[in-house]
Amino acid sequence: MSKIYTALGTMSGTSIDGIDFSIIQTDGKNHLRLIKNHYLSFNNKLKRRVKAIKLKIKTTNQCKSIVKTSEYKKLLKDITELHIKGIKTIIKNIKKKPIDIIGLHGVTICHKPKERFTHQIIDAYLIKKKIKKNFEIKNSNLIFDFRKKDIMNGGQGAPLTPIYHQVIMRNFKFSDPALMVNIGGITNVTYLNRNNIFSTDIGPGNCLLDNWIKKKNNKDFDKNGKISLKGKINYILANNFLNKIKKVNKNKNFSYDTSDFKLTKFYKLKLEDGAATLSYVTAKLILNCAKNFNQKIIILCGGGRWNQAIINNLKKEKFEIKLIDDLNFGKINQGDFIESQAFAYLGVRSYLNLPISFPTTTGVKKACSGGVIFKS
Repeated sequence: MSKIYTALGTMSGTSIDGIDFSIIQTDGKNHLRLIKNHYLSFNNKLKRRVKAIKLKIKTTNQCKSIVKTSEYKKLLKDITELHIKGIKTIIKNIKKKPIDIIGLHGVTICHKPKERFTHQIIDAYLIKKKIKKNFEIKNSNLIFDFRKKDIMNGGQGAPLTPIYHQVIMRNFKFSDPALMVNIGGITNVTYLNRNNIFSTDIGPGNCLLDNWIKKKNNKDFDKNGKISLKGKINYILANNFLNKIKKVNKNKNFSYDTSDFKLTKFYKLKLEDGAATLSYVTAKLILNCAKNFNQKIIILCGGGRWNQAIINNLKKEKFEIKLIDDLNFGKINQGDFIESQAFAYLGVRSYLNLPISFPTTTGVKKACSGGVIFKS
């Protein structure tokens, strides 16, 4: 029987709103038990600092220069300290059960797969130093920099969650074929058909809508799509935008960064109309992808699943729309923590030198493991 590891995963997604933490138990293969989730939000000042640094980075050389600055080093320390705070919080009340592996993702500030470069803000060495007095985590193996090996082997470095999506489907008895859609800052999809997996980013999820709401209304996001629901969709602008990002088909994997998309063409719209149009864009990208796979069941996860305007647009066509929350996960809050759970799972697979990315998920030349292991 395979050893069962207790693993903790962290994820700060492209929406730059905070950090998700999850504890699971797994053998890195088919066994999966969900233990606990926790969320720690960024304050407004920290959000502004992260976004300010991202805006300064247009090239890999600029990123390499910025990480040497005092501004970046202070941000690195502060974000890492928040990870430490969240890790210490989530391990409370787990009955002194040691964590074998911690999978750390960090905050992505530059992702250029064509240039074989990616960078996430996280300091695993500082985390190791600060947790050495905690019984549950002092002997944990820390694993980070998950994307680099994939990129160096010709992959897009993302998405990395599909192998975890497959395990979820197996453990919670959901039949395939199915299309699992994660609407984060970027929308990525995983198509599961028996033992076959295909995944790719398909375009903006919440990133443009969030930026629009911030610019026009000084709010962080459109809660439940309430603003979008009041607006009128500008189909001309939406279709022009969609035509420019026809990157996805069944034979290609693609990875986006939030900086790949601009709001410029939408500036002439009113607040509600711009929100409605951008929510439509997100939904239409998903529908086009589902049609590509001739797939009628769409399972949604990620923060965008709560945007009712997106849901309404998805329901305009003949697809069965399910929230991942509809699956039977017991008492564990599942839908908001798929990616942090995934990096706990990927941490175990990396520790065991099992592949975490595949030619059909990231376009990597051959299946490969990933992650730098900082052993206890």
